[in-house]
Amino acid sequence: MRIKAIVVSLALLLVLAACAKPAPTASQPVAGASADTPASAWAQIVEAAKREGQVNVLGQGGEPVSEALAESFRKAYPDIQLEYTGLAGAQMVTKVLNERAAGLYTVDIVIHGTTSMINGLLPEGALDPIAPALVGPENDPTKWRGGAYEFADDAGKYALLFLAGMKIPLIYNPNMVTPGEITSYHDLLDPKWKGKIAMLDPRVAGAGLASATFFYTTPELGREYMQNLFSRQDVTITKDDRQLTDWVARGQYPIGLASNDFTALDMRSRGVPVESLPAEAVKEGTYMTAAWGSIGLINKGPHPNAARVYLNWLLSKSGQEGAAQAAGYPSRRLDTSKTGLRESVIPRPDVEYRDLSKERYILQQEEIVRYMRALIPD
Repeated sequence: MRIKAIVVSLALLLVLAACAKPAPTASQPVAGASADTPASAWAQIVEAAKREGQVNVLGQGGEPVSEALAESFRKAYPDIQLEYTGLAGAQMVTKVLNERAAGLYTVDIVIHGTTSMINGLLPEGALDPIAPALVGPENDPTKWRGGAYEFADDAGKYALLFLAGMKIPLIYNPNMVTPGEITSYHDLLDPKWKGKIAMLDPRVAGAGLASATFFYTTPELGREYMQNLFSRQDVTITKDDRQLTDWVARGQYPIGLASNDFTALDMRSRGVPVESLPAEAVKEGTYMTAAWGSIGLINKGPHPNAARVYLNWLLSKSGQEGAAQAAGYPSRRLDTSKTGLRESVIPRPDVEYRDLSKERYILQQEEIVRYMRALIPD
């Protein structure tokens, strides 16, 4: 009988061991792991992130951006080492996909324009759904524009948008251009501006292609306007936003189209003669953009818990205020401060804008790129 009792006890112990949940490891996300409350679930994730010890982020380049997206996080979570690498959108996509092809998974989070997300990473299955990771203490979609998180992708899962700015039509050198001279994009066709306009390359992902998309899809402009602009005005093309802004500041090309506004803002703050033409100055208006303000969670990332901590930190009130200041565009999170932002870039809450960050416009860009390459051969 005693032997039988011992056997039964051992059997019960084996059953209990089989039913017990394994302790999470540093390589496993622990959101929702046997926590009694959301607060304790979040505490588990933070502790797991500390054990992982690191999070790797690829994002928009530029010192103000890296300061906002990296240094503030390091202060908030000193036990989690942040490796932040600033890259252009095409470079970011190439790095992630080349590494995956080689069986390497070194990236946790990507922060960039939605063209890179929709055309580059999403078709390759490189992004995980974001909603399951939104478990931080400030997770409240009602505080966001429209009362919900917005996504660039039609599925509403993978590329979360966090910035929403009115795109400025152009930058200009105030010593050479009077704002009243340009009240319509058609004014740029005036012969006096021939050879005096530069533009960020509209044939590749970025602000140049976004501006070309706006021209292409605006009835008052369209293909005919674009043909006239690029065939008659000798527009100079650059892939470097800093170079574009430098050209305008030096007066080499006093008008710059499709500038990434944060570079111009940074230079203007240091007394460089660069001004931005507000959207209301031109009758065709402008579009709403996330600029580099979308975030994706990389599939099979090496630090899943630290990635969740970073994601939730970035979407917090303080994280969003830092991002907005670095971009010069407001956050889609409505309780964030807009102090220091130009009134001209803040969307009105009662106006429906064309949001060129969304997938339906991104997918049209292949057609637009073909047209641009016909107008501007390599």
